[in-house]
Amino acid sequence: MSNAEVADKLASFGQLLSSQPEKNPYKVRAYQKAAALIRVLPASLDEMVRQEVDLTGLPGVGEAIADAIREIVLTGSLGRLESLRAQSSPELARISDYPRLDPKRVLRVYKKLNIASIEGLRDALDAGLIEQQLGMRMAQHVRQALMPVEAMLLYKADALRASVEEFLVGPCDARRVEVAGGYRRRTEVVDELTFLVEAEDFAAVVRTMQSYGGETPLVRAGKSSAAFGLSAGIVLRLRQAYPTNWGLSLIACTGSMSHLRKLSAVTGSIAKLRASGDAFPDEESLYAQFGLGFIAPELREGLDEVRRAQMGTLPALVSVDDIRGELHAHSLSSDGSNSIEQMAATAQMRGYEYLGITDHSQSLKIAGGVSPDDLWKQVRYIDRLNERLSGIRILKSSEVDILQDGSLDYPDDLLKELDYTVCSIHSRFGLGKEEQTERIMRAMDNRYFNILGHATGRLLLKRPGYEIDVARVVMQARQNGCFFEINSSPDRLDLSAENARMAGEAGVKIAVSTDAHSVREFGLVRYGIDQARRAGLEKSSVLNCLPLEHLSSLFRR
Repeated sequence: MSNAEVADKLASFGQLLSSQPEKNPYKVRAYQKAAALIRVLPASLDEMVRQEVDLTGLPGVGEAIADAIREIVLTGSLGRLESLRAQSSPELARISDYPRLDPKRVLRVYKKLNIASIEGLRDALDAGLIEQQLGMRMAQHVRQALMPVEAMLLYKADALRASVEEFLVGPCDARRVEVAGGYRRRTEVVDELTFLVEAEDFAAVVRTMQSYGGETPLVRAGKSSAAFGLSAGIVLRLRQAYPTNWGLSLIACTGSMSHLRKLSAVTGSIAKLRASGDAFPDEESLYAQFGLGFIAPELREGLDEVRRAQMGTLPALVSVDDIRGELHAHSLSSDGSNSIEQMAATAQMRGYEYLGITDHSQSLKIAGGVSPDDLWKQVRYIDRLNERLSGIRILKSSEVDILQDGSLDYPDDLLKELDYTVCSIHSRFGLGKEEQTERIMRAMDNRYFNILGHATGRLLLKRPGYEIDVARVVMQARQNGCFFEINSSPDRLDLSAENARMAGEAGVKIAVSTDAHSVREFGLVRYGIDQARRAGLEKSSVLNCLPLEHLSSLFRR
């Protein structure tokens, strides 16, 4: 039995548990997390069970889930899952064949549209009835849950990459492996993983790889390449490479097609370079031979990077080590999981000089929006806290909703007391491009508007976000002394790299923020930095790479 089959049953069980009247949300999440872990586990669960390995040694697997895994492997089914299916209505039982569907949401759709099957759900989705009757977010949830997985978020690909790499250098006995492709360019969404592989017997590597995760099907194979269908839903590609041409192969397998075309205009075709007999053991040697500066993988998208490499004007890209503080973080006052003190202590341990607390404003009630009176209290509390803290400064802020008419969600006399604001849209996503653009531009006219948070409201692989005229908003920000944010939350990464590049080229500084709702999420800044690097940003373009004194002066309009 493959790990994917085990994961499907655990995910279905968690899904049906979530629909029970007396559900335990922690138990539901435990089964969902275990299913996600198993999809990227290199070792075969089937073998582990039959060899009586202690499964509780796996992260997130306790006794109950270990027992469930053993039962699935040894019997081919899970009694508790079948029992829940038997107790459920036929409609709910069928939903469990699609573990990413939220049962409560789907049953709402069934009731509203008078349907009772997955086929009816698909038809209603295709006809636009779900969006018309229950809104865009419901339609997006159903569409995503019914579609086969063919792409994954970058941060989820990180765990998969590490797992595959471990398997290649372990059971596959590869001498050397290195990841390439869109993953190495740190694209927001990954639809395949590509590895260069050096091995004494490449064919043996391909044979062994088929046992990854219990069973991973071979899609195609040639003398020096192979493709597999991973249970996580994306493609794994292996390409054989040798020490003498490792750098050439890595360049060929990393850059986008547009980048490689522009590079070939300078170097000649990749095929001719291979045939030349010249050795390119690393990327630097190839770039040096043609008078090019080293082009960071994140820049290899076919824009102006090759020309700039010729001219010696490539940017010195920002790095995580350049970050001096966090400007978008939530506490227990709204929908965060930790206190202001806990958030500050963690930020200080990361070496930060400052931390902005940006709890949600009053209109966003679903996220525990803070009333004006409570924000006044928080302002005074932070003032007192700063009097006894040393080594870090807590900045008074708020994630202020931009209302439909472009006004901000707090009166000016309260906004004036804040060190800065992060202003975001959380409602009326359905407004047209012109209305949404005017909404943001009117908000930027308020002298207390500082940073535009997650500018398009997108959620990667879930919703596209609302449309705005980014070029007009960038010019408005430049004229009014406002700034943008790259939101490092892995399912947002909003601004896109393209929009961040536009803002940076216009001289508009950008905060790389985590939107952290707990102390654990500060580490997500690396994904925002990936995005900033893809946009070609240097640390001088990033707000929170600045010392506090300089930052504070920029916030005063």
